[in-house]
Amino acid sequence: MAALKHHLALDVPDTACENILRICDASVYAQGLAVDCERLDIYLPGFTVPVYITEGLAPAFCVNLTASDLGLISVNNPAITELPDGLYTIKYSVSPNDKVYVEYYHLRITATLNTYYKEICKVQLAMCEPTPEQHEKMHDLRYIKMFLDAAKAKAEYCHSPKDAANMLAYAQKLLKKYQSGCCTTCNC
Repeated sequence: MAALKHHLALDVPDTACENILRICDASVYAQGLAVDCERLDIYLPGFTVPVYITEGLAPAFCVNLTASDLGLISVNNPAITELPDGLYTIKYSVSPNDKVYVEYYHLRITATLNTYYKEICKVQLAMCEPTPEQHEKMHDLRYIKMFLDAAKAKAEYCHSPKDAANMLAYAQKLLKKYQSGCCTTCNC
């Protein structure tokens, strides 16, 4: 007879909302085995000490964490603050927390993607063949998006956080270059 054990899993969906980090429980819990001491350990980009979340983590939870929840702003500060793009390390555990856990890299690219989509909206496309200028803009934007997708893959599938962070920084640099009126593949 197989030993009872929980199979922990999280879903960290990408959202367009820059002021929340959504984390949902996708675990399969063993029947007859207690679920105690649920905890999220979240390492924010650039931080070496995690934020611990223990409230609202009953099985099948879905939490929307804000800058206040993550300790980036004071709880008494009513201002809505955007969460930074970058590499988040998220660990979910139950008792015994040192043995029953799952850990993920999540590359948050929400603000960068929102900027990217705004730039796509500026390209006045119609339901016909684009002009050479529109075609060049779309090529440049696809090139940037390829690096954003590659950065996500490096973090979340290849488990290469340094490569992911470098690719994200490069994609953000290309996007700024594009916004300044330069093509992304030329030197200007």
